[in-house]
Amino acid sequence: MPPTDALPRQTRGLRRHRRALAFGAPFAVMLASLDPTGPLGSVLLPLLKIAALLATGYAVHRALSPPNPPPAPKTCIDNRTLFERAIRHVTFCSKMLTWTIVLCDALATLHLAAPTPLTRPAAALLLPGPLPSHPSPSPLALLSPPAASSPSSIPLPLPSSPSPHATLALARTLTTPHPFLLLGAALAIAGGALRLACFRALGALFTFELTISPAHTLVTAGPYAYVRHPSYAGVYAVLLGASAVMFAPGAWLREAWLVPGARAGVGWVAREIGVRAALHGSGGEGAAQSGVGAGAGAVLAWVFAVFWTTKVVYALRSTNRRVGTEDAHLRRVFGAQWEEWAGRVRWKLVPWVF
Repeated sequence: MPPTDALPRQTRGLRRHRRALAFGAPFAVMLASLDPTGPLGSVLLPLLKIAALLATGYAVHRALSPPNPPPAPKTCIDNRTLFERAIRHVTFCSKMLTWTIVLCDALATLHLAAPTPLTRPAAALLLPGPLPSHPSPSPLALLSPPAASSPSSIPLPLPSSPSPHATLALARTLTTPHPFLLLGAALAIAGGALRLACFRALGALFTFELTISPAHTLVTAGPYAYVRHPSYAGVYAVLLGASAVMFAPGAWLREAWLVPGARAGVGWVAREIGVRAALHGSGGEGAAQSGVGAGAGAVLAWVFAVFWTTKVVYALRSTNRRVGTEDAHLRRVFGAQWEEWAGRVRWKLVPWVF
């Protein structure tokens, strides 16, 4: 059991996290309401989005990193499912995929807000279509209408979209954080903070595997004084928050690849005959090659989206199954002590909800 002063100390930690969120949420909303074409909004809004992306990656990384080494196999109480046998591989995969997407989004946002030669190579891979031949002098230059004498300086987002307005819209969308993206980041950060509080409350007893050791004690302090499975609530918050950040309006994966890919797929059959006929004209082969590159990127994006969604649904379903399994084994081992705690702490994941 934790020392007698553990509950007040951990409660103070939770209160600090709540105060930070209470202060940060209105500030983020205020920044999100800035005019993206104004001198202040064109600088602060991309920075806000990049900060939210990096904070999400860090929260997922900390929440899904095991605080202790794997336990002895003989102490594991449930090793029948693939999820239980591969729990550490599943969490590692979630961390790496999250870091990949948020870093790509941050690099694309940074290049569109303030393009430099350093960000250009990454942007050439992350953004569909050709890039400008030289960086824009300021974030506003990318969002301003082009001069009539230099139409070639406008990057086209897709080979099939010659209109410069599509590029301007894409730049403005990617450099302006959507409230849903900020909400997802806040949810992931809150989930990560909750997981860390659980790590501290259980100490050496916290393992990613379901275990009950001979020295096991029933910890009812800290977050466990409010719900019986707060670490699983943290998993839900982290994974759902990260998913919102990846697929929210204004997210790089959605705006640069998923949405254009879906539109292209819907119109593919209707355009196929016309595209084949156009290949016989001048410049048709170069356009076809660019289209293949953009199409491959869209296919990879949709493969990732399907894989991530499947993995998250599987992880959350397996986590929900764990709740009942863990309760049953704790009740069997601790008996009346668990009954008293369960009678006092009725909620499994969310107070007054579930």
